[in-house]
Amino acid sequence: MLDHAVYAYIKEMANVTDVKTKSEWMMHGCLRFFPVGRASLFTYSPLSYLGEGVLLIEGDRTIALTDVKEDVRPIPPLYQALTRNRSTFVHRETVLSSVPPKYRQSFETSLAIIPISLRNIIVAFVLVDQMIEKGIREDELSLLSQYFHSFFLPSPKKNMLSKRETEVLQHLANGYTIKQMAGLMALSEFTVRDYVSSLMRKLGVNHRAEAVAAGMRKGIIV
Repeated sequence: MLDHAVYAYIKEMANVTDVKTKSEWMMHGCLRFFPVGRASLFTYSPLSYLGEGVLLIEGDRTIALTDVKEDVRPIPPLYQALTRNRSTFVHRETVLSSVPPKYRQSFETSLAIIPISLRNIIVAFVLVDQMIEKGIREDELSLLSQYFHSFFLPSPKKNMLSKRETEVLQHLANGYTIKQMAGLMALSEFTVRDYVSSLMRKLGVNHRAEAVAAGMRKGIIV
C-alpha cells in the first residue's frame, strides 16, 4: 500500500489540469518516492502498436522524448507486458538483447515496465530504470503500478469538448488519419484539422497522442 506522503502528493496533483505539468510532476514523484534513478513516459496505441515518447526524468533533468517512436512488437519484453497489461521487471541482460541497438547504450541497469490502462485499454506506459538497488521486489513493482495508475483515474469533470470535437478525438484514438476522418464525417480536411487544433487547445496538450491519452483519462472517449 502506498504511504501517506505519496497519497498526499497525488491529491495535490488532482486539481492540476495542464497535462504537461501533471506528467512532469508524476514522473518526478516516481524518483522521489521509489528507489530508482530514471523514468520515461510514453503514450501507446494498441491499434498500431506504436509507443511514442513524451518525457524522461533523470535527477533534476526533464528531457522531451518527442523524437522517439517505435513499434513495440520487435521488443518482446515490452510487447508482452503491454499485451498482457502486466507490470514487468526485466533483467539488464534481457533488456540489452531485446531493445533496438540505438537504445542499448542508454540502459545500465535492469528495467521495470509499467503499463497504464483505462477501461482495460493500454494508453501509456512507463519505463523505470537505474535502480538504486540491484533489483526490484514484487511489492515495489506493485506499488509503482498503483502510483502511476492513480494519476490516470477518470475525471468526473464535464466534457469540455463539443460533439464534433469529441467525435474527432474518438477517431484519433481509433487510429484514423485526417483524410480518413474527413471522408467518414463528410467534412473537408481543413475543417477536421481545425477541430483537432481546437480540441488540443482545450485539453492543454501539444500533440495528438497526448490528446488521446487526456481524453481517455477524463472519460471523454473510450
